[in-house]
Amino acid sequence: MNKEPMETTILPEIKRRKRKVSAEYAVTNISYRSLFELYVRVCKIKNLSETTIKGYEYATRYFLDFAGYDLMCYDVTQELINNYYLHLQKAHKATTINSYVFKVSPTILYGVEKGYIKEKIEFTHMVEQETIKDIYTQEELEVLLKRPTSNDFCEFRAWVIISTFLSTGIRAQELRNLRIKDVSLEQGYITLNVTKNNEARIIPISSTLHMALSEWIQVRNASREDYLFCNIYGEQIQRTVLQTLVKRYSLRRGVKRYGLHLYRHTFITLSVRKGMSPVMLKRITGHKSMKMLERYYAFNPTDLVNIVDEFNPLEDFKPKHKKYDNVKIKKY
Repeated sequence: MNKEPMETTILPEIKRRKRKVSAEYAVTNISYRSLFELYVRVCKIKNLSETTIKGYEYATRYFLDFAGYDLMCYDVTQELINNYYLHLQKAHKATTINSYVFKVSPTILYGVEKGYIKEKIEFTHMVEQETIKDIYTQEELEVLLKRPTSNDFCEFRAWVIISTFLSTGIRAQELRNLRIKDVSLEQGYITLNVTKNNEARIIPISSTLHMALSEWIQVRNASREDYLFCNIYGEQIQRTVLQTLVKRYSLRRGVKRYGLHLYRHTFITLSVRKGMSPVMLKRITGHKSMKMLERYYAFNPTDLVNIVDEFNPLEDFKPKHKKYDNVKIKKY
């Protein structure tokens, strides 16, 4: 933590009761920041991903901005957590609130389990309003996927990266950790060894992506152990750099949307519309359940309209020739 304890960060409505420290608290009463350090150590022992731990760190800073960096474990109560929910509701939607609380809850529950936090804490999952997921349009994709005509390295790299995102639906973290040896052009698949859930998986390479990656690997001209996509120094590309290069590439082409995860939504939605098996799609995306996979699908009413005749049972009984126009219905 970079910030020093500041009393000013504690909101007025949070008035802690100053408890007298008895012998019972003499050992277990530690600061919340110390508790978090203990929990991070547990996470590293469990070999949780660096991305997961950084998410915990960010959420913890946000929580301590509210509760105060001098927060002690015995001051972590249900009342404090409830007030944190109310505080978050002033500026965030349910999805964001659930994310922030979800990422501080493991530390708090660990503290309860080990006796550092004396009060049992319960967390509430706020009801989220479902919305129609957005994806890149056909027109936007045609512009983004048009092969660069210049010999600019950064432009070509961005084009191959976007092609990879759309063709595989992989996460930004997974793309950043790809090494050249993970791409088997001969066998026609990519091996993801660094994933969100620590479970390796195989991604098939389409014919168009095969050509793009083949040319990129020749341009990259590096060893098999090197990262597939690198910065200008040949090192692993950082997430902020990845976001920036995709943003600049998109804006140069007149596309005002440039979300990295939006390509994952687009891949899943377009794959469903083309008739890919949900089981196969789940294997490619690495989702744990069909329910999680469904959340990424951008439902469009026209998807149902376009297939209704193919699957609707009434269509099995339709007349061979439609002559409804010549049939007069008697009026009553």
